[in-house]
Amino acid sequence: MRFDYVVVGAGSAGAAMAARLSERPERSVLLLEAGPDHRSDDTPDAIAGPNLFEALGLPGRLWPALSATRTPVQAPALYARGRGVGGSSAVNAMGAIRGVPEDYDRWQARGASGWSWAAVGPAFELVDGMIPTSQVPEDEWGSVSLAFRDAAIALGHPFCPDYHAAAALGVSGLRLTRANGRRVSTNDAYLEPARDRPNLTVRGSALVSRVEVEQRRAVGVLTAGEEIEAGEVIVAGGAIHSPALLLRSGLDRPGVGANLADHPFVGALLALKEPADANRPVFTTVLRYSSGLGGDADMQMLAFNHLGAARERLLLGQVAVALMEPHSTGTVRLASDDPEVDPLVEFNMLSDGRDMERMVHGIRHLNRLVHHPVISAIADSVVLDEQGTSFEDVADDGALREWLVRRVNDYVHACGTCCMGPADDPMAVVDPTCRNIGIEQLRIVDASVMPSIPRANTHLTTVMIAEKVAAQMLA
Repeated sequence: MRFDYVVVGAGSAGAAMAARLSERPERSVLLLEAGPDHRSDDTPDAIAGPNLFEALGLPGRLWPALSATRTPVQAPALYARGRGVGGSSAVNAMGAIRGVPEDYDRWQARGASGWSWAAVGPAFELVDGMIPTSQVPEDEWGSVSLAFRDAAIALGHPFCPDYHAAAALGVSGLRLTRANGRRVSTNDAYLEPARDRPNLTVRGSALVSRVEVEQRRAVGVLTAGEEIEAGEVIVAGGAIHSPALLLRSGLDRPGVGANLADHPFVGALLALKEPADANRPVFTTVLRYSSGLGGDADMQMLAFNHLGAARERLLLGQVAVALMEPHSTGTVRLASDDPEVDPLVEFNMLSDGRDMERMVHGIRHLNRLVHHPVISAIADSVVLDEQGTSFEDVADDGALREWLVRRVNDYVHACGTCCMGPADDPMAVVDPTCRNIGIEQLRIVDASVMPSIPRANTHLTTVMIAEKVAAQMLA
């Protein structure tokens, strides 16, 4: 069996790539997804609904054994990556943010020519035309979101009418990838309109073992013992599984699996006086601000209206602080050549002193915000973790640094592990057209190609990458 294009992975990038490439009726496209396939109308309620935690808890929609080490002193813990059509866009927090223009100008400066802010604008416009986004009306906000907004304004942060605007600072209603109260994944936005094209085949439960390479040219893929020939292979497995697939295929340039980045965060837990409504969105408000220790908009705070569907989790809210411009990087390495065995993921968070300094600064600012009277009015108590650590317990900077190394978590925004750059950069894995350096007829198109992490939730940026590369391929 032979296809003009074989796309591996039906997530944020892969679903968009397959849909766009199949717009050429003379080209055959096969989309392979390791997890389940379904039509948009058959989307489980847990995914379509507003409760993020119900989506994350749905059996079969995460890589169940995938774990990651955030810092060297932490034990490996679950790393929530989506599995099934839509990928992580089917289980994420639905945040719709483009990032800061400087993020993309940095890509250009690092050798990703054609990826400046001005150059990616048209691709972002294409994304906006496919994926609806909207701010949640204030009458649907939970108590934590409302109090968070008021506390942020009281501390001097401006109200920002539209956080989706580039480089907007202040507290705002968060734009979500949803329409009519329903999540819109890339399965809904891209694949569903393309499903009836005779030249597009979507196959679920199809874990790809390796890319078949002959004489420095990708000629197909192997899945469940079946060899499928391809005119071109597009790997879109995400920042964890794309480098793992390349390594299993013997494609081991030095940069494969290196440069791993994510947004580190920690949160203050609020013991709510009244239980939250599980049928309201978890996130509706966000604060974007500058620490003064890095670039603009290098910090973010996010209000969680609750932490789950069970009653005890509805009595817990959270306000998180995240570093959106981290410098620390980690690695993805093979644990086994068996595709059923997940790779070893080590983030090495806060290893760069600049990251630690800003997270300390962020916790101090978080302390001021969560102890404002408007927060105290909805919460009986505030602690830093489920062990009951108080802000007073980490009043000393040394104690706070030790606590951060033990407790820092991530936004699940992995990127950078197949970095884009010039062909003469030994750490670059793909060139600025996302072609694999050294192997013909092979591209990597997903968050793994980002040279550095944007100051934003990475979903829209990942879809933008797919739109831009697909447009180049179809030109």
